[in-house]
Amino acid sequence: MPRLAVTQIACAVGDVPKNVEKACDMIAEAAGRGANLVLFPEMFTTGFALRDMARLAEPIPGPTTRRLGDAAIRHGVFVVAGMAEGDARTGRFYNASVVLSPSGDLFARYRKVYLYLGERDVMAPGDEACLVDLGFATAGVTICYDFIFAHYVHGLAARGAELLLHPTAWVSTDDCERWGYSPMAYRAQGMTRALENSVYFASSNLWGVCDPAGNLRAVGQSAIIAPWGEILAEIPSGEGVAVADVNFSLSPKWREEAAPYLADWDREVRWPPSDTGR
Repeated sequence: MPRLAVTQIACAVGDVPKNVEKACDMIAEAAGRGANLVLFPEMFTTGFALRDMARLAEPIPGPTTRRLGDAAIRHGVFVVAGMAEGDARTGRFYNASVVLSPSGDLFARYRKVYLYLGERDVMAPGDEACLVDLGFATAGVTICYDFIFAHYVHGLAARGAELLLHPTAWVSTDDCERWGYSPMAYRAQGMTRALENSVYFASSNLWGVCDPAGNLRAVGQSAIIAPWGEILAEIPSGEGVAVADVNFSLSPKWREEAAPYLADWDREVRWPPSDTGR
């Protein structure tokens, strides 16, 4: 039975070497606790220093993927990590995630499709979904805001994803707090995506301030969630590593006994006319 690890990092904004060194220590800790895969947050190498992307963004493959790949080899684990990518060929920047195999190879790269607010001023959107065969399961990779879009996440599940891997920098801001936004919305959304698609969901979040001005404050709550909504492991606050055994053979049983959602998803209905005066 595979064991997954989620991590939660207080990013040193703009300090790639320090963040990657911390990640390598967390890989060692997770592997020591029996993990087969270690998940890291969105943009954990840089934080959201968007005005400094020309200096901070890296090619993929590049220095950070090599360091993380070396750690993957040393500890025999998959590593999935969010980072800022700079494409030298096009001059574009991407909010990306990489999947590195236990042999250190770049198994997959995913570029975030749905960019949020200020990201759009600096980053280019990706245009391709990511499904990867890990051997023990097929995983769909999303990043942060992607998981707001139910049809997009469902598309991964409909094409065979048994596990959703979700690096994120889910934050609160002064504006959010004025609106009474609850940080628990992040957890609720993760549980919903697991439930409605009958898949395991693993999300790694940053913790604390993650931009130079201190406006973005990541809320933590990294977790591994079962298809039936059970929280298998979590990091409510602070930095850390959480691990959980994941039994993918239970997913079909859950669908058969209690949750026929996937089979019912495409049921056709008739909609009222759109000109209802609303």
